[in-house]
Amino acid sequence: FSKLYHGVKRMSNPPHIFATADAAYQGMVTFCKDQCIIISGESGAGKTESAHLIVQHLTFLGKANNRTLREKILQVNPLVEAFGNACSAINHNSSRFGKYLEMKFTPTGAVMGAKISEYLLEKSRVIKQAVGEKNFHIFYYIYAGLYHQKQLKEYRLPEKAPPR
Repeated sequence: FSKLYHGVKRMSNPPHIFATADAAYQGMVTFCKDQCIIISGESGAGKTESAHLIVQHLTFLGKANNRTLREKILQVNPLVEAFGNACSAINHNSSRFGKYLEMKFTPTGAVMGAKISEYLLEKSRVIKQAVGEKNFHIFYYIYAGLYHQKQLKEYRLPEKAPPR
């Protein structure tokens, strides 16, 4: 799909998030102007997944000479989300924070880095969750790791079910 939306007229294909990312990329390279893509919507509308797809397409377009850099940019997003996403009553992977991702490109359009900043983190979720909601994913990842290493007793954690 990335190749299908790379450098073609918007009317040539059905609407897609890659078309938005490609338009921003082309505007940046062609006019040497910074671009901004704002993703907003109601809970469960697909903002997190849209952000994933935009980053995926921009790293494809930016053909990083350093493959490790491209992989790091793509892998850092899920890591940040582990600390800021949680299960809510209507979305199992709900972002409980705002995210600002700034990607850096060379004048010729090659990606050379990225920076993620978080804001408005719902810190109250750490100590109290509403019925049908869970804590941040990272706590369950840690629990699962301790479970598989048979270290739950060492930390006085229950073995039957993950703690709330």
